[in-house]
Amino acid sequence: MPPSSIAGAAAPSRAPRGFLRRFVPMTATVAGIWLRWRWLRLLRRLRQDELAERTARFHEGAATAMVHRAVRQQGLIIKSCQFLGSRADILRDEYVRILSLLQDAVPPRPWPEMRALIESELGGPVEELYAAFDPQPVAAASLAQVYRARLHDGSDVAVKVQYPGIGPIVGTDLRTIRFLAAVWARIESTIDFRPLVAELERNAPEELDFVHEGRAAEDIAALFADRDDVAVPAIHWALSTRRVLTMEYLDGIKITNLDELEAAGIRPPEVSATLIDLYNNMVLRYGVFHADPHPGNLLVLPASEGRRWRVGLVDFGLTKRLEERFRQEMIVLTSAIISQRPELVSASMQGMGFRTREHDDQTYYELGEAFLGEVLRSGRPYADQELFAEINVRLSRVLRANPLVDVPGDVVLVARVMGLLSGLGRALNSETDLIESLVPFLEAESAREAS
Repeated sequence: MPPSSIAGAAAPSRAPRGFLRRFVPMTATVAGIWLRWRWLRLLRRLRQDELAERTARFHEGAATAMVHRAVRQQGLIIKSCQFLGSRADILRDEYVRILSLLQDAVPPRPWPEMRALIESELGGPVEELYAAFDPQPVAAASLAQVYRARLHDGSDVAVKVQYPGIGPIVGTDLRTIRFLAAVWARIESTIDFRPLVAELERNAPEELDFVHEGRAAEDIAALFADRDDVAVPAIHWALSTRRVLTMEYLDGIKITNLDELEAAGIRPPEVSATLIDLYNNMVLRYGVFHADPHPGNLLVLPASEGRRWRVGLVDFGLTKRLEERFRQEMIVLTSAIISQRPELVSASMQGMGFRTREHDDQTYYELGEAFLGEVLRSGRPYADQELFAEINVRLSRVLRANPLVDVPGDVVLVARVMGLLSGLGRALNSETDLIESLVPFLEAESAREAS
């Protein structure tokens, strides 16, 4: 299904504004999908049959409905669908294939509208601010779109421009998502989306502040200054504000474009190994990480002029800093899960801020297994759909008996990153031994504590 048939045909010139114009269509779409899903489940139970063909049609229809609604509504709905479309490890192919179209087919805003914002923010005509500026965007995302330009010194740059009026739209979407998550928690007991919504609310202000994003990019670049396998765009502060960000242009291959990677002599499994190592360093060693590694934010820069190929990280609007105690507890938890020590798993999870209705070490241990243990001991470099289904059944049984009442917000983003990396691992045919990749960081922390 080509992107134009889903995204382009129904794309409005701008996102609908006002609470009811956003709340009602989004709620109606979710309710319609849920009712059709419940009907399908009933039919399958009555007929005692999986109804494979009908099930596939339902999921394709649900994914298509989600994309149509995201394109019409824009805002945070597009970001949510992009995230789901990156989860090739756990979602059916219908969702991955259709939702991933939004990584490349988000409808751009008109140039006059975006030009006016650039000139208002930077205080001058575009022709004077830049030596050259292509009015056709190279990327359009949920909160902003990106243009290619050239500075007067000849440097190629990317200019990220926030959509006018996106702030109130994000606020409305958060209210709607919060409402839907609360309703879901009342009618479905297996998964509670409210902690994810709470984390979205905490991070939204930072994602709308491009000064914060630019500083976060510089912080990550400084962490990897001595490595030759990663690229982070340099920021041009003289042409940057809270709503416009001018940065070095990274010319690379989308990380999931396997044909182009292989044509450039780059093995996808090696890209996956490098990506896993970068995130192990960010999360476990430094406690600061790029928290939105979906395929639209990751590039592979081919080798050139004596330089090896590099993984390029872009879009640092969602960058997380972990408190030192939390980072250390993450390492202890990982060690305890690998060594299968239930009491230490329980103590670590409580130290991180997890709380269940009733204190029970076994419940915490089961949560730890679902969080990481099952994947590590599966012998696979990612959680595929079959393994995730097994984990979900086991986790649902545990949480029905002893529900979680508090989930630390930092875990939501760590889990999100792990999920996205798992999906990328599958897409890149990863060969990485996850336990082997983690051990050096666990040993380094133990050595540091002993010294």
